[in-house]
Amino acid sequence: MPNVDISNLSVAELEKLKGSIDSAIANRRDGELLNLRQAIDDMIEEAGFTLDEVLQVRTTKKRAVKAKYSNPNNPEETWSGRGRKPVWVQEWVAAQHDLNECLIPD
Repeated sequence: MPNVDISNLSVAELEKLKGSIDSAIANRRDGELLNLRQAIDDMIEEAGFTLDEVLQVRTTKKRAVKAKYSNPNNPEETWSGRGRKPVWVQEWVAAQHDLNECLIPD
């Protein structure tokens, strides 16, 4: 890549250069995306599937996480201990209770 001394360019020249660069990036991006799409289409065709079939496949299956805590005031309200704390957990802890009191026995 040639070194270009831009320190002596005027604002108008810099703007023109920037426009040329933006255009070159957009063209290169489009070309790379088209090449990628063609490669994907070739792989799908070779495998005997359609693009719709490939896009409908889920790559990961979410496993249900077993509840770890249960609300002593309403046992139907549970929490796995992951993610954001439910309101009942926040209220329980705010009332100076120990969260371990809510553990569900194995």
